[in-house]
Amino acid sequence: MTEPVRRPTVPLLPTESRARAFEEALSTAKGKHLLLALRGHPDPDAIACSLAQVHIAQRVGVRTTTIGYCHELSHRENRALVKLLGVDMRKLKSFREIEPVDFIALVDAHDLDPDYTDVEGIETLTIVDHHRAQVPIKARFIDLRLDVGATATIFVDYLAELAPLDGDVEEDRRIATALMHGLATDTDDFMVARPGDFRAAAQIAEVCDRDLLTDLSRRLIAPTAMDVIARALASLTVRRSFAMAGVGFVSEADRDTIGQAADFLVRREDIDTVVVYGVVGEKAIEGSLRTHSPSVDPGAWLEQAFGSDDRGKPYGGGRRDKGAFRIPIGFLGRATDRIQLWQLVEHAAKTALLRQIGEEPGKPGGITAV
Repeated sequence: MTEPVRRPTVPLLPTESRARAFEEALSTAKGKHLLLALRGHPDPDAIACSLAQVHIAQRVGVRTTTIGYCHELSHRENRALVKLLGVDMRKLKSFREIEPVDFIALVDAHDLDPDYTDVEGIETLTIVDHHRAQVPIKARFIDLRLDVGATATIFVDYLAELAPLDGDVEEDRRIATALMHGLATDTDDFMVARPGDFRAAAQIAEVCDRDLLTDLSRRLIAPTAMDVIARALASLTVRRSFAMAGVGFVSEADRDTIGQAADFLVRREDIDTVVVYGVVGEKAIEGSLRTHSPSVDPGAWLEQAFGSDDRGKPYGGGRRDKGAFRIPIGFLGRATDRIQLWQLVEHAAKTALLRQIGEEPGKPGGITAV
């Protein structure tokens, strides 16, 4: 494997000062409308942190805080989280679809999703994330911590300082439960948790609704996920300790099944890194990387494999043990011959991945598009 690219991190305020600085920045939106603009397909960590930021924003007098997202809640588990906790979220593409937005806030992301429109002239007030920055970032307040496994850990710190949760208050139990679930999912049930994540979990353990947390943690595999796993197994290519699999066409509603297939395949005993990819919604090549190799930096590895767009933004990103990439296919998405389109996609993906592990690709293979 090639050496990971190291990027500079954002300097942090001393630990005891970050919560107060966050509160001060939020106070700028007092009496105004703040949009929490979630990136990509919202996951439990992002959803939980949004609830926590809404809670703190209310305490400092923000008039309205809207949780917005622009891509489907594609994972069954995430839809269950929103339903069981009664999370008020608004799907939107254009910021004009809601009342005028005064400020934007980002959680579990450090740049705005490019699929949002009509965002010009709106200041990003706060950014709170645990992923390495792939692009220059700018906001009035930035807390970017690479030493935690979930953004939820950061918000537990904020709440402890600014608005401690009370187990006797239903709303507080709801937030604590969401944060614990976000912590668990983003750290693979604490298998890759850092010391700060364990401390955060201990802080909110007694406030959580244990029955609700149990319901949220029942991660059943949907039939569509099993179908994608079967396709991944059928197309699996193994090179030494690396594996890759193409799964053909996947609907946007089921795009998280690609990650579930990668989670399954990385458990095979003779591999330490796997990439599963497919065409999602006939708009983009999307893939998931999973690894337990200490020499693989997922974000850097995917950037080296697939490069960047014309703005210099990498197509892929990731964290300690997992990553993802998305490459628009443009006008090719209008092709009527799906088999031929898939052969082109698979050849391009295999070529990039084989070169990344130091092999020259042979003739393209293919699987039947579905």
